[in-house]
Amino acid sequence: DELTMVEAVADTRQARARERLAALNDREREVAVAVGRGLANAEIATGLFMSVATVKTHVSRILAKLGLNNRVQIALLAYDAGLLEE
Repeated sequence: DELTMVEAVADTRQARARERLAALNDREREVAVAVGRGLANAEIATGLFMSVATVKTHVSRILAKLGLNNRVQIALLAYDAGLLEE
């Protein structure tokens, strides 16, 4: 019974995180996942074939769209949404 409650809370957290991330476009979501995996801007740029300046722009837009203050909050949201498992 306790386990069911824990699972329900986890499912709710995941659903809320996914709802918030729905505000992002596909490219921003890719950058958010990369941030969640702990990659630096230069690593994200290389992996997603974009300039470091473009990565910084995407990170800034993600922070603004989601009302977040830093990369750690992006990472936590991506984790809560289950995007780091995929």
